[in-house]
Amino acid sequence: MAPPDSYALTVAMLSSIAVADQPGDESPIRRPPSGILGSFRFMGPGLLLSASIVGSGELIATTTLGARAGFVLLWVILFGCLVKVAVQLEFGRFCIVHGLPTFQAWNRIGRSRLGPLHWTVWAGVLYMISILGGQAGVLGGAAQVGAYAVQAVPLALWVAGLAILIGLLQFRGRYGPVEAIAAGLNLLFVSAVVYCVFALQGTSFALGLADLRSGLSFHLPGELLPLAVAAFGITGIASGEIAMYPYWCMEKGYAAWTGPRDDSPEWAARAKGWIRVMTLDAVFSMVVYTVTTAAFYVLGAAVLRSQAELADGNQFILQLSAIFTDVLGDEARWIFMLCAFSVLFSTIFANTAAFSRLWTDVFGLWGWIDWGNPAGRRRSIARVAWVFPWICGVVYLLVQRPLFLIVLMGIANALFLIVVAYQAVVFRYRHTDPRLVPGVVYDVALWLSIASICLLACHAAYSLFYG
Repeated sequence: MAPPDSYALTVAMLSSIAVADQPGDESPIRRPPSGILGSFRFMGPGLLLSASIVGSGELIATTTLGARAGFVLLWVILFGCLVKVAVQLEFGRFCIVHGLPTFQAWNRIGRSRLGPLHWTVWAGVLYMISILGGQAGVLGGAAQVGAYAVQAVPLALWVAGLAILIGLLQFRGRYGPVEAIAAGLNLLFVSAVVYCVFALQGTSFALGLADLRSGLSFHLPGELLPLAVAAFGITGIASGEIAMYPYWCMEKGYAAWTGPRDDSPEWAARAKGWIRVMTLDAVFSMVVYTVTTAAFYVLGAAVLRSQAELADGNQFILQLSAIFTDVLGDEARWIFMLCAFSVLFSTIFANTAAFSRLWTDVFGLWGWIDWGNPAGRRRSIARVAWVFPWICGVVYLLVQRPLFLIVLMGIANALFLIVVAYQAVVFRYRHTDPRLVPGVVYDVALWLSIASICLLACHAAYSLFYG
């Protein structure tokens, strides 16, 4: 059963979201491209997610997991990247069809409320509060790189400077600049880390077939379970990124270009076409972050496995630089630092943009702002974009343990995934338009994803309370 038509945003509302960064468009409704090459012109939301994903999880948690476990847990990383994309697709489908971002959708289709919000939205609020620590670790890691590069500037000033820079880059609250910056940073760090993996084969750390076989053996040592759970929760697309995806799909224009849902065959054709574009966007981003995540893990397993134990603290990122310097030489430390900074900065940058929208959505549900007013919505996004990195900076300076903070973020992501998976089932089986029912292969992938998420959540809960 689909939500009542009153749940869908009006054409004017959709236009204000999608057309703001599309100058020259008079009508938001567009015919979708027919081929793959044409569809690539309309990609973008997935690149923003890649910028969010390829950062804390890959550079810190994944590399550390490789250093501690060797190649034996490579399959956990690959599985974590591949298995959750079906839930992301379901969130994107719902957004395109009904024109609603995540929290508005959860609140309007749900019945079990605690005050003004559905219980799943309250879970989202708790998740967003808990995630501040992990994002603090990401910001602190980027500041560590800056402090190494310019040692005359104290770490605290780097933290403050990065917080100011993030706010300056996002204070207008528009989609276009966020996508462009995230795509550029993506290209930089993906190219650097993949090159380093190929260069690895010319050193004493070269990979062999035995290494790859052990990494795909599906073995899970019990002592590595907590770190493996955190890595699974934080690598690939995590619960936060899945919740963010509909906001980027709306601001890119997929929902507006489809138009408000009606009974016409023209609408159904547009919906199928833009869902196809969204699917390509999601799959392409999955390839990007899977390749990059696997590359970081391999570098950790091959290079850092034989090194001394990584010590959490303000020198943590410098220790990780061995994945480049031991392969390319000491002069490559600056290449690593540039790569590390772009990875970590892209994560805190993209997540600041995304959580600014998530919090603004909540503020709209609380009645603090008018979500349907574009100017008011942008003001709220800009304000949160200023406050969010400052809170993260304060948290980091109080704790100064980036690995610890990011592992906690991974556990929070794993627990929130169960809420995200529940809503994916609700979207698929209670609110799918009969004309857009997906095939059996899609449903199998969705249930495999949900089953894996449930297993992950159980492990996360166990490690949190008994680990």
